[in-house]
Amino acid sequence: MSTDFAHRLKELRLAKDLTQKEFSDLSKISQSAISMYESGQREPTLEVLDIFAKFFKVDMNYMAGKTQKPVVIDIVSPGPEDPNPEKNADKKLLDAYHRAPEHIQKIVTACLEPYWEDKH
Repeated sequence: MSTDFAHRLKELRLAKDLTQKEFSDLSKISQSAISMYESGQREPTLEVLDIFAKFFKVDMNYMAGKTQKPVVIDIVSPGPEDPNPEKNADKKLLDAYHRAPEHIQKIVTACLEPYWEDKH
């Protein structure tokens, strides 16, 4: 997986016009680790692969370099009644949640759970 993943990670990062430092800050993964992933010196764990896939909104097979065409993951698609989806605060919050590392998602979930109307 190293070469395919390394190439794909760098390709996706550059497509977002992010430096390794900027990507490190956003993903909460050290810049040195990102550098090693991109150079093929380090293999990602499944957790890290999942973080990157969610960040770039692609499936894990594409992220790992196992498929050539990305399956874009779009959890929330604005409906036709929403004339300006970029200003939709709910969508922005949900997108940020899905890009956040798993430990941040757990914290947010724990904080919001008391406010869920339908507790299971």
